[in-house]
Amino acid sequence: MAKLKKIELIEIEQLDTWLSSTGFLFPSSELELDRFNKLYEDYNYKLDNFHLDPISIINNTFHREPKVITMFESDVDKEIEGLRMVARKGNQNLPQHIIEKMRKKHNQDPSD
Repeated sequence: MAKLKKIELIEIEQLDTWLSSTGFLFPSSELELDRFNKLYEDYNYKLDNFHLDPISIINNTFHREPKVITMFESDVDKEIEGLRMVARKGNQNLPQHIIEKMRKKHNQDPSD
């Protein structure tokens, strides 16, 4: 993380210049760029080997491969399906193994 630097009192007329110097706006002069470089000279930039093409973003041609994340294992899907059946049927004609499963879940300690 960058070291904290002492910044003098900033006048309202110079606010855009200071925002550009601190990175909240793009630097638009050598003075702003020099200030920015001095403020962040010890910053550890972690994306040195990563390249991003801003033109492809602007032209809407930037494409990223989606990541597929598996939410549940198949045994969890089976359990969910059984509980869906309970939700549909209510409490009429429930199989005993479903009632036992519900009792077991209800009596479990939440910290388990």
